[in-house]
Amino acid sequence: MMRFSRFALLVVPSLTLSLPSMAHAQRFGAVAVGTNVAQGPAQQLQSLSAGFAGQASIGFRATSRLRVRFDALVSHFNASSQEVYYPAPPPCAACGGGQFATPAGSVGVAAVSANELFDVVPAAPHGLGFYMIAGAGTYVVFQHPTAPALMRFGLSGGAGVELRFEGNSALFLEARYHGLMNAPADARWLVPVTVGMRF
Repeated sequence: MMRFSRFALLVVPSLTLSLPSMAHAQRFGAVAVGTNVAQGPAQQLQSLSAGFAGQASIGFRATSRLRVRFDALVSHFNASSQEVYYPAPPPCAACGGGQFATPAGSVGVAAVSANELFDVVPAAPHGLGFYMIAGAGTYVVFQHPTAPALMRFGLSGGAGVELRFEGNSALFLEARYHGLMNAPADARWLVPVTVGMRF
């Protein structure tokens, strides 16, 4: 909780200060797709697929180096489990000699977040730039068919590189860590790497 308090003390004031200028700020939208390079941690005898990640964003340039961006993120991957076999006789009549060790099925995560992007190296037209990103949002975790949907708060942080074209348009590559608070073990955090287009 102390970490979140410190995060809020940094992010909320800067968001608040940037709101009056948003009406006159440079607006942009973006779409991105990619894969999860990590998600978990997996439970014992469980494995997780890389899966898919997609994101749609809208935002504003508040200052020459600061952007405010609102993201809608979806992520999907599969959890598989090894079957554990018991010596005869099985521990119960319905076991049939083996049981799956951990829950298996598809896992989906949907999120809406507010973020700040700081241009460490601003991109000139037809040039490369580097930025850092930090944000907070609400995450909904779906695990089928073993668990109902769960809503959790989460924090994220990462970095990206972009190749800027004319005006707002740019091609970007972004890697980001999403930490979900009190989420199930196989969706406690996500690291999607996405490639997208800003326009």
